[in-house]
Amino acid sequence: MISVIVPVYNTAAYLDRVIAALLSQDFPRDAYELIFVDNGSSDGSLDILHRQSRIRVLQEPERGSYAARNLGIRHATGDVLAFSDSDCFPVPHWLAAVDHAFRTSEAQVLLGPRIPPGATKCLTLVSSYENKKVELVCASVDPLVYFGHTNNMAVRRQTMDRFGPFIRRARGSDTIFVRAVVDGLSCEAVAYCPEMIVQHAELESLAVYYDKIKTYSRSRNAYRHISAVRPLSQKERLQVFRETTRQHPVIDSVYLFVLLVGGSLAWWYGGLAGPKRNA
Repeated sequence: MISVIVPVYNTAAYLDRVIAALLSQDFPRDAYELIFVDNGSSDGSLDILHRQSRIRVLQEPERGSYAARNLGIRHATGDVLAFSDSDCFPVPHWLAAVDHAFRTSEAQVLLGPRIPPGATKCLTLVSSYENKKVELVCASVDPLVYFGHTNNMAVRRQTMDRFGPFIRRARGSDTIFVRAVVDGLSCEAVAYCPEMIVQHAELESLAVYYDKIKTYSRSRNAYRHISAVRPLSQKERLQVFRETTRQHPVIDSVYLFVLLVGGSLAWWYGGLAGPKRNA
């Protein structure tokens, strides 16, 4: 059994499509459950959830997506916990990919790629870079570079019971959890699953991408007193860049390089805000 846990906060515009994507998985319907946890939505999201008879709906009054996920974890019955967000649309074979990866490996945590909803050149390139970064991080032997993202992550229940639940804070608890798993077990406990794909509706423009980078930078400053982390070195970033552009024409490589320079500036700018302990 796989328990899919989705926190919801004011995403009424996406919910019908998210639910439809999860109900139409190429996976036995009696082998997974869908748990949606409303986190105090005020845009009609809860009404949309209640109209669906094939999902479980919970309500978490404490604001914060990790508090909502923890409530879902407490009510989940599955041997595997699959996490996504209420603005993410999993591909039809998402759960099948999770199931196959866990059945054929010793991995305890899986991370999958996030792709943008549109096919613009800039978003395609930067998302390819970000997904390749996750892939190479999950192949690293340095635990300090590992991180997590709960909009596309799956965890064996026994591992969540041992290292979880998520710390209740605004951001970064997925990375804190992944780092705890790596420190407690090994780097091999966290794996990248390329077939485990979700389409992330929030990634609708380059401006959103840069804004998220600034947010991640502020978040890292906030949680590094809890869990030691380090960003990739210039050498490691160059490796990610080369792997990303290996099959692309030269003009795409130049374009991506320019886009990543903008990303570096966004990361630097986000870090100027300094650590906010619960960011």
